[in-house]
Amino acid sequence: MDKIAAAYMMATAAAMPQTELVPHAAPSAGNWCTVGYKVMVPDGREGRVTSVSGDICRVIADGEAYVTLIPHYIVEPVYPQDLTKVAMGH
Repeated sequence: MDKIAAAYMMATAAAMPQTELVPHAAPSAGNWCTVGYKVMVPDGREGRVTSVSGDICRVIADGEAYVTLIPHYIVEPVYPQDLTKVAMGH
C-alpha cells in the first residue's frame, strides 16, 4: 500500500504546475512597531516589542520565556504607553 501511495504522490507532484519563486516584498511603510512598545498579541495577552525586522515584530508576551515572531499588522498597541519606565536595548 505504501508503494501505491508513494507512486500516486510522485505522479501528483510531477503533474502540478511549477511556479517561480517570488522574492519577499520590501517592508511596508505602515510598520508602527517600535522597540519597547507594549502590544496586545492575538491571544489577548500583553507583551513588549524587543526588536523589529522588516514587517516582523519580536514580542515577548507576559508569561513567556522566549520571543514570538509576529507580523506588525496582527498585534495592536496598548495605551497608555509608559516608555519612561522601559529600558529596552541597554
